[in-house]
Amino acid sequence: MRVSWRWIRFTAGLVITSVCLWLALRHVHVEGVLGAARQARWLWLALALLALTVDYAVRIYRWWWLLRLCNSEVTLRSCVWPLIASFAVNNVLPFRAGDALRVIGFREQLRSSGTWVLATLLIERMLDLTVLLGFFLLGISGLGDNSVSALYVRTAIFVSCIGGGAWLTLFLVGDRLKALLLRLCHYKTASKGNFLSRAEQPIQQLFFALSVIRAPERILKLIAMSAIVWIGEVFVAISKAVLYDGQAFGPWFALATGSLSTLVPSSPGFVGTFDYFTISGLTAYGASAAVATAAAFIIHLVLWLPLTAAGMAYLLFASLKGHWGRNVAGPTQGQERA
Repeated sequence: MRVSWRWIRFTAGLVITSVCLWLALRHVHVEGVLGAARQARWLWLALALLALTVDYAVRIYRWWWLLRLCNSEVTLRSCVWPLIASFAVNNVLPFRAGDALRVIGFREQLRSSGTWVLATLLIERMLDLTVLLGFFLLGISGLGDNSVSALYVRTAIFVSCIGGGAWLTLFLVGDRLKALLLRLCHYKTASKGNFLSRAEQPIQQLFFALSVIRAPERILKLIAMSAIVWIGEVFVAISKAVLYDGQAFGPWFALATGSLSTLVPSSPGFVGTFDYFTISGLTAYGASAAVATAAAFIIHLVLWLPLTAAGMAYLLFASLKGHWGRNVAGPTQGQERA
């Protein structure tokens, strides 16, 4: 019987989730974790929710700004729920289903082609990876040589290669890669099946979308917005809430390690992987195991619950009203205005 690659990946994700949960909890005393959670200060938890609101407000604005490079008629309001809903679906379904929903399910609402929406999503990932990698490398440099585990060194090398490769591809070989793909589209034997020949227009649109951020003023603005997205994260507020007892940069390092761990295949919602790497980021900077574990699980809950509840409620309401999911591509003529 033929086994789908997706299900192999899903099974591997569940195994990785189980291993990470075991690693996160194997040396932890439940009473200590519960004690740290019970003493959480509500003011800091409220500030964490405020930081989360600012985070996603800037994310929405950044995505709207990117979409407007293609079509100036896109409204900020039309971008709010597609982004929130896509994150919510990623939190409950495997295979990054929320990303597919954002690319395919909201094209009419966004008045943009699916190819352009996909390009904006790729740009978002590159920007977020760049900022997180910066926090991660700062955190590594702040640890003593003897306290940097081989895991973090290998992760730093791996993530640096991904981030650097993405930017080099865009700025140095993007045009060559586009030309190569377009030549394949015109290749005689490939065109017999008419698959690659139909891919020519989406390839043109995708590389056009990626090329519009090459202008220095655009990329600097996008990086600044991305820094605001992550600098306002909830990690610091919740660490304060549970009386974090490590060094000052610990929550920022945990922000990087926990967020970068979402690149690792795992269960929906990044259960296990996110928690383990967040805990290890906090403990690397001196936090006790109980405080780090309590902080990690509360951070995960704050990041997961409000967004998922809001996004799924919107999708349920919109489905009942028939406001989305018609899969009609919006206009793409706005490209000339970019």
